[in-house]
Amino acid sequence: MNSTTIEQLFKFDQNVEVIHSLMESEDLYVVLKVCSTHARCPGCKHLSSRRHSRYARKADDLSVSDRSVHLTILLHKWFCVNAKCEIKIFTERLDWLQPSGRKTTRLEKLIRHIGFSNNCLVAEKVCRKMGISISHDAILYRVKKEVSAPSSYCPFRGD
Repeated sequence: MNSTTIEQLFKFDQNVEVIHSLMESEDLYVVLKVCSTHARCPGCKHLSSRRHSRYARKADDLSVSDRSVHLTILLHKWFCVNAKCEIKIFTERLDWLQPSGRKTTRLEKLIRHIGFSNNCLVAEKVCRKMGISISHDAILYRVKKEVSAPSSYCPFRGD
């Protein structure tokens, strides 16, 4: 797989740049750099352009060519410029990755779909066959979380 193809696969938004990739027999490792010039504080919603530091996050994404995809994402921490805000330093938020998530939102969506389509033991086997590392308990947790959400549609309730 050439570098142009890898860049197209992991172009989550205009600020994301692929800086390195390593393909092994069963895994694909990709290092992404987020090149944003500002970020919005999650507390007060003010826009900040004062960088604090950099940090790395690890996450998994959809499998590619029967290889599990492991992302390392280089992000910024930012100073909140609002003096009245209780949050002084915050981490950059991404549309395609939850703040404490270890899987991209597109992978989470696929796992939930598989979990609702099968029982959790079968869903775990399907996920493993697709190169997604997840336990049946984690799938069951996701299904229960979505079913218990008050405003969400649930195929089991007959709404």
